[in-house]
Amino acid sequence: MQQTMECAAFFGAQLSPEKPHGEADASAAMMVAGRVSRWRRNEACDAVIARGAVACVLSGAVRKFAPRPSGQRQIIDLALAGDYVGFAPADPVFFLEAVSNDTQIISFTREQIDGLAARFPAVASLMQHCAGDAIRRLEHHLLVQGRITAREKVGAYLTAMSRRVKTNGTNTIVLPITRYDIADHLGIAVETVSRAMTVLCRRGSITLKTPRDVEICDSSMSSDSDW
Repeated sequence: MQQTMECAAFFGAQLSPEKPHGEADASAAMMVAGRVSRWRRNEACDAVIARGAVACVLSGAVRKFAPRPSGQRQIIDLALAGDYVGFAPADPVFFLEAVSNDTQIISFTREQIDGLAARFPAVASLMQHCAGDAIRRLEHHLLVQGRITAREKVGAYLTAMSRRVKTNGTNTIVLPITRYDIADHLGIAVETVSRAMTVLCRRGSITLKTPRDVEICDSSMSSDSDW
């Protein structure tokens, strides 16, 4: 019962941010149509987008990646709670994995989403917004990868992550991924990520309370000169 209420509030906030209870019928219809699945850390969850399904991350995170010939993976996208995946046709080049043990996903077939969008304008608007948000996320990541030095890349990455992760009114974020994931997302070595974070700490740009608890002290840290 508690989970159902939380799910209803989740979709209510997505469909009508100003009035979370304003789209109760649409929220209920999405809950009925969706299929919730749970995944453990590093478990493959490609099945959620099989045959063109659209899926929303309810909790945890999902990484989308492509394996390189060397065996290293290249993370293409990181979907956090509230993000949708599966707008593009299924592509055998890419794979999906759960990032943490508490990852939950709700998936819809393409027919279900099309039907819901036809019945409820709020669902159609949500799908359009989320598809645009996925494109915008990839565009901003290209800007991050386009930074010149590793420190700039890591600084820009942490700044971008701080805009996506809930901070409870503080400048501290809890990274939903490891440094290995950051390295694979940026296309650099994990040792380089650790070195860059150490330099950012020394400069006072960030404070590390734990390896994943990061306080952003200077949001302009991605634009400094080389090191």
